[in-house]
Amino acid sequence: MNRLVQAYDWASLSCFVLMMSCVLLEVVTRNIIMVPTTWVEELSRLLFIYTVFLGAASAWYRGTHIIIDVLPRRLEKRPRLILKLAVECITGILMLCITGGTVYMMTYNYDAVSTALEISLAYFYLGIFLGVGGIVIIHSMQILYTIRELALSCRAGN
Repeated sequence: MNRLVQAYDWASLSCFVLMMSCVLLEVVTRNIIMVPTTWVEELSRLLFIYTVFLGAASAWYRGTHIIIDVLPRRLEKRPRLILKLAVECITGILMLCITGGTVYMMTYNYDAVSTALEISLAYFYLGIFLGVGGIVIIHSMQILYTIRELALSCRAGN
């Protein structure tokens, strides 16, 4: 699992560096050389999508997304684990729906071509698919861990 998260970290960082390089190139060509480039803006948009969603998978693993935990903090261990498992299952269903929707959008827009780069729009949705797919894998492992923790709690009588 650590290698997967490291791969997402490096891929997200690489996309971010490339995106910032594209923005810098666009600023230089548009404002200094006075020759605007249309493909750079579109490429930076593509890289932004990959940066956000690959980084989201990495943040999901670390648990650094914003959460509201007022209710779980007030519950005892077993009810808290039951609530956590219920929320994780609902979230997992949502992530699977997003993954399915992304696959649908990729197949639906496969023949559509971007204006400047002239690549399939499916590549834009591929970034979402890769990021949310990573979240699904990581989230599945978290659900299994919660189930194991709940089983141990039930055996211990907590």
